[in-house]
Amino acid sequence: MGLFRSFAAKNCYMSWKNTSAYFTFQCVRYAGNISNFKRLFAYYGRWKNSFKPGRNSVADELPWLNFPALDFLEQYIQPDFKVFEFGGGGSTLYFCKKTSEVTTVEDHAAWFKTLTDTVKAKNNQNWNGLFIAPEPDPQAPGRSHINPDDFKSGAKGLEDVSYEHYARAIDAYPDQYFDLVLVDGRARPSCIQQSVPKLKSGGLLVVDNTERSYYLTSFKEKLGNQFEKMVEMFAPVAYTPDFIMTSIYKKR
Repeated sequence: MGLFRSFAAKNCYMSWKNTSAYFTFQCVRYAGNISNFKRLFAYYGRWKNSFKPGRNSVADELPWLNFPALDFLEQYIQPDFKVFEFGGGGSTLYFCKKTSEVTTVEDHAAWFKTLTDTVKAKNNQNWNGLFIAPEPDPQAPGRSHINPDDFKSGAKGLEDVSYEHYARAIDAYPDQYFDLVLVDGRARPSCIQQSVPKLKSGGLLVVDNTERSYYLTSFKEKLGNQFEKMVEMFAPVAYTPDFIMTSIYKKR
């Protein structure tokens, strides 16, 4: 009986999280003022429609970023852009349609195969997919996922592996090569660190889920001196009940 009550409570909670009331609650929570509240609430229709059957980031060919970040990218991206992604999916299909060159590094073999098959089925010729699995790391207990030099993920179950080769995949390219780098995969502080030299002046560093503040902790001075903040706010995201923070910085 206790298990049934727990299951029912969870289902009730999830039903509540998909309601306009929960959306409004989050707008109030994160807005800070009436102007921002109106801006956030204006996304309600897009958010609600994203839960329709069959919709997801890959089917819609959209990055799984919050709506302000998506709107900014839609206005900023140019057809000649070169893009590097740590973590692929709907964003890969989006960038393949919008830009001249897309490189994606993935660490999960099954997902990489699915992504590869999807890209090929759409006949995208401008994609370079890299599968780089993590390696066992005997020094892992002494390393921190917060330290960019440690190449470690904070995800549960990945405590004993290194993502150094994964994060360093971008090192194969010349400095100031990319117009946009999306960091939405593993060991994000390490990926950010390796990405900064590879971005052109005017290039975008896009980091998702920066509500996890440790992603950017090591880069406060560098971001302040070398970048201009374009987007950074809690906002609704498609296919997901809770608001998230996406950060976009433009390199000076």
